[in-house]
Amino acid sequence: MEKNKIEEDKTNKKKMKFGLKFKFLLTIITLVTLIISAVSGYFLVRESEILSDYVLSSVKREITHLSNVTRDNIGADELAILDSINSLKKIPYLKYVFVLNKQNEIVQYFDYRKQRKIGEIFNDKIKRKINDSNLIPVKYIDPVKNNYYIYDFYLPVYGKGEKNENKIIASVIIGMSNQVIRDQIEEATKTILVISAGILIISILLSVILITFAIKPIKSLSEGAAIIGSGNFDHKITISSSDELGNLANEFNIMTTMIKESKNKEIENRVMEEQLEVAREIQEGLNPMGFYNKNGIQIKGHTKAAKGVGGDYFDYLDIDEHRVGALISDVSGKGVPASLVMVMIRTVFTSYISSRDVDCASVVTAINDSLSADFAIDKFATLFFFIYDRKSEELSFSNAGHGPLFCYRSSLGACTVTKLDGVPIGIMEDIEYNQAKVKFKKGDMIVMYTDGVTEMRNDAKEEYGMNRLQKLLLDNKDLDADKFVELLVEDLEVFRQNTPPHDDTTSLVFKRVE
Repeated sequence: MEKNKIEEDKTNKKKMKFGLKFKFLLTIITLVTLIISAVSGYFLVRESEILSDYVLSSVKREITHLSNVTRDNIGADELAILDSINSLKKIPYLKYVFVLNKQNEIVQYFDYRKQRKIGEIFNDKIKRKINDSNLIPVKYIDPVKNNYYIYDFYLPVYGKGEKNENKIIASVIIGMSNQVIRDQIEEATKTILVISAGILIISILLSVILITFAIKPIKSLSEGAAIIGSGNFDHKITISSSDELGNLANEFNIMTTMIKESKNKEIENRVMEEQLEVAREIQEGLNPMGFYNKNGIQIKGHTKAAKGVGGDYFDYLDIDEHRVGALISDVSGKGVPASLVMVMIRTVFTSYISSRDVDCASVVTAINDSLSADFAIDKFATLFFFIYDRKSEELSFSNAGHGPLFCYRSSLGACTVTKLDGVPIGIMEDIEYNQAKVKFKKGDMIVMYTDGVTEMRNDAKEEYGMNRLQKLLLDNKDLDADKFVELLVEDLEVFRQNTPPHDDTTSLVFKRVE
């Protein structure tokens, strides 16, 4: 059955779609990609700002230089101004340069947009504002290349000396395209993308190596768990690392050993339970299970062990054609030891009854003498034995510490208790037991029991008690012995509710009907 269950578990095992290796690698790639993207974006923005600031600053320097040359040479040596403009032509991102006099006429220039004439009034319809300190350019769309912008710088030129320092004697204009900035940003972007791709590839390779190394112990754990799950509890998971996974493998091996021991104990307990069940069946077979109904006498008994097998014992048998004897005994303790003592008592009892002319005292004395030397420490048994003689209608009995004779008297319509003291068997040898006799008439009924009956507890911790037993007997005195035993057993079960019995329960009913 267990093998079939294991095979069924294997069949129902979920197929793995994505392994830990794939999940870890995907997580690391995603994380590295996000980090690289954030860092690359930051550097691109920063690089764009630096390039823009650098180019714009260089243009501002050039226009300031041209303004100084113009102030020193306008109206005098204009060749110097022309040389400065020609040097600016070499800067590829400058689209035009103008030097204008105070009448806004072109003194010198170059303009890649349109051909101009020296001396003509300059007007390109661009609204410019004088800003001496910050040189803030005017930005507009390049009419030639619409996807670029032109930054237009305008700077007035003031005259020399205190008299002319506030008079504008000329102006300079420089226009530059932002194409150079964008081209350099594109180059920087390509460089950063190449570097980022390299870093990503290296990260993936290192991640694969790292994850492979990290997943290997987990894979060993998984394979080991599968082997152990198939029932091989001798398998040991070997992981050389001394980290958490190594500790987990060690704990797993300890757990496997404990499971194996537990399973072995379970098998042993199962075998023991089977053996105890067999022993219980054998022990129940030692007690007479039939209903004795002969010559006006009815006898019926019932016993139930608290733990599989027990130490309670009852028996009844014909001694001769006139006499019938009955015995009830309760060995101290429960389980197998008590049951072995019970078997010893039965063996001595049946052999003694069948071999000689007996009376109650001699039978009890013989049982005590035979077993006293063999009993273990703190082991003893109570016993009550009685014989009914049909001729004399007398009931003789001996008591070995079991309890009084509890009897319903039909002539009185009440229950009586007849006491006779005696030492439990198994305590010491050479004890003489007494014997007593009482009349036993038609309708009288004896109920003998072990303390597991009257001391039976329910969920409220109440005991069944002698009063309940007496009331049950008075209310059902007309039942035969067999029916009364069934009623008593059923009443005990109803009383205890869900509380398991703490002791063996045995009852023996002896009734005269004629």
